[in-house]
Amino acid sequence: ISLCKYSNKLVVAGTAGQVIVLGFNDERSDHSVDVSTVDLLQNKEGFTWKGHDRLEPRLKPAPFPQGFQPQVLVQCLPPASVTAVALHTEWNLIAFGTSHGFGLFDYHRRNAVLARCTLHPNDSLAMEGPLSRVKSLKKSLRQSFRRIRKSRVSGKKRVQEANAALAEQEEVAPVQRRIEPRSADDSLSGVVRCLCFADTFLRDGTHHGATLWAGTNSGSVYAYALEVPSVGSGRVCERAGASESSSCVEAVLGKEIQLMHRAPVVSISVLDGRGKPLPDPYEASQDLAIAPDMTNAHSVLIASEEQLKVFSLPKVSAKTKFKLTAHEGCRVRKVALMLFSSAVQEDYSEHALVCLTNLGDMHLFNVPGLRPQVRYDCIRKEDISGIASCVFTKNGQGFYLISPSEYERFSLSTKVLTDFHRANAAAPALARHRQARSSSCLKNQIQ
Repeated sequence: ISLCKYSNKLVVAGTAGQVIVLGFNDERSDHSVDVSTVDLLQNKEGFTWKGHDRLEPRLKPAPFPQGFQPQVLVQCLPPASVTAVALHTEWNLIAFGTSHGFGLFDYHRRNAVLARCTLHPNDSLAMEGPLSRVKSLKKSLRQSFRRIRKSRVSGKKRVQEANAALAEQEEVAPVQRRIEPRSADDSLSGVVRCLCFADTFLRDGTHHGATLWAGTNSGSVYAYALEVPSVGSGRVCERAGASESSSCVEAVLGKEIQLMHRAPVVSISVLDGRGKPLPDPYEASQDLAIAPDMTNAHSVLIASEEQLKVFSLPKVSAKTKFKLTAHEGCRVRKVALMLFSSAVQEDYSEHALVCLTNLGDMHLFNVPGLRPQVRYDCIRKEDISGIASCVFTKNGQGFYLISPSEYERFSLSTKVLTDFHRANAAAPALARHRQARSSSCLKNQIQ
C-alpha cells in the first residue's frame, strides 16, 4: 500500500499481480475501471507459470460509494504476488515489483513505461521451467570434478589456508562478524524488495532529474533515469495517438550496483546535499517542507540485511558503511529515516536512521555518517509476526501487531509522546491503557 495524502491517491497491490490506483471522491460514482497488462518476463523463453491464475476484472461499469474509488488496474504477468510498490503523484507514476521483475506505469496517460525482468537463470522456484538432461549431466560432471580437485589438496596447503583465515578474522573488529558472500545461485534471487523515486543526479553532477531505484533479493540495485515531459513536448505516446498532446515518459538504465555480499536490499533512500532525505511529492512545492539542497552532491543510502552503505552520486563511489553484524544471525528487517526534534531547543532537530533487526532491537545511526547512536530493546525476538508487521512514522514512532486484532504503539522520541496503549482493532472501545514497558525506549539522544 502507498498513499499520498496531498493528492488523495492510493495504490493497493495484491497477491495475484494486480496493482490498483484509487482516487478519493466525495460523491458516489458509476464508472468502469481501465485495465492494462504489463509482461515482466518480456517473452522470456523456458518459463512455465504453475501458480494461480489472475483475477478477472469487471469490464462493465460498476457503482462505487464515496471515498477511494478505483481508477486504473494494472495486471502484472505472471500473476505473482506484488512484493514492492511506490507512488509519485507529481509525476503520475507508479512502480511495482514481483518475484520476476519490476515495472513502471504512467497512470495519467495509461501507458506502460518500463518492464524489467530480474530472474536469474538458476531461479528454480520462480522459473519452474523444464531442465535439459544434457545441461543436468554437464552440471553433475563439473561438480564431481570439483570435488575431486578439492580432495587432492595437500595437508600443508590446508594448514596455510587455515592460518590465513585466522589472520583475516583477527583483522575484523571484535564487535563485528565477517560477512560471507552469498551464492548467486540462491533461489528467488530476483525478488524485488524495495522501490524508490527520487529527483537527484544520476547522469552527471550538473543536471538532476527524476529517477527510479529498485533493489532485489540478490543485492542488485537498478537505477533508471526518467524523463517526465510536460504537456506539449515532442514525444507522443503510441497508445495516445498523434492527435493528443500527451507525451510519453521514458526510462533509461543509468546505474547498476551489485553488492559484494549479495544480501537482500531492504531499503533505498536518496540524501540531498545536506545529507537529509528528500521530501515527499508536493511537500516542497506547497511549502510544507524545506526544499532539498540541489547545489551540493547527493548520495544514496542502501540498506541490506547485513550492512548499511552510503554511495556518492553520480559516480556511485562508496563513502561510508556499517556492518550490522554484532551478533550471530543479526539481520536488518525494517529501515526508516526519522526526524527527531529536541525537547529542549524548539528550533533544533536532526535526522536519524532507525533499523529493526530480527532480534527485535532498534539501532539508531546518524546520517550520512552512519555512526551508531543508541540501541533499544523493543520487540521480543520470538515475536516474528510483530517484527514483520512493524511500521515507522517520520517523527519517531512505530506500530506493530501483538495479535491478529491488536497492535502496540511505541515512540523513540522525547518530544513526540502520547498516552501509550494497546489498541484492539476489532473492538476499539475496549482498548486497554497501559504503562510503557521501559523508559529507555522513550529516551532520545537529542536533549
